[in-house]
Amino acid sequence: MDLTNKTVLIIGGATGMGFATAQLVEKLGGNTIIAGHNEEKNNKALEQLSDAADAFYVDVVDPKSIQKLFKNVKGVDHLFVTAAPGGTGDFVEAPLEIKETYIYGKFWSLFMITKEAVKKISKKGSITFITGGFTKNPIKGTVLVSAAFHAVEGFAKALTVEMAPIRFNVIRPGFIDSGFWDFKEEKEREKLFEENKKQIAVNRIGRSEDIAQMATTIMMNSFINGQVIEVNGGKLPT
Repeated sequence: MDLTNKTVLIIGGATGMGFATAQLVEKLGGNTIIAGHNEEKNNKALEQLSDAADAFYVDVVDPKSIQKLFKNVKGVDHLFVTAAPGGTGDFVEAPLEIKETYIYGKFWSLFMITKEAVKKISKKGSITFITGGFTKNPIKGTVLVSAAFHAVEGFAKALTVEMAPIRFNVIRPGFIDSGFWDFKEEKEREKLFEENKKQIAVNRIGRSEDIAQMATTIMMNSFINGQVIEVNGGKLPT
């Protein structure tokens, strides 16, 4: 299986899991389009992809920006969304204005993206979302994050019925070194990785490439549909 002559749009494709997926798509013969809100990062990523690749600006919490993206995109076989705008995830401190919360940034952005994407995507294509471990194992301060992840997973499962035959799936990563933790000091980051590695059965932290391999497998295998797939290296009992 490969992705020869397939066009893959990756929203959040300039860095981390999205960029690793863009690189793998090209190795598998596909054409990549990356989209994100940081044009400098978009251009830097584009320099590392083939001449056939393209990049577009998009603000995933702005419906007009999303509409403009899909007007510019001519045809898409597969969509992978890794972009996850911030917002308050804590319950106690959460404002009543939903646009300021993680639920809006994570779930409602995907709702708006999907509304436009289904107009352009191939009927034999797929749309894949990302959630995370807080779906199953929330910690203090992640109420809205967990709620958003549950909403995304339910959304994908319902869409497999509503929008058939387009396929919808969710990847639920474990602890991944995707660049997300780069804001921490190196020693603090190393300590965090070491602590988490002890809880992972394969005895290593996940990499962006691990998610890219799963994302492209979902694209290529037309019988994977309506699934929430955990990519976490196996969880050891604590």
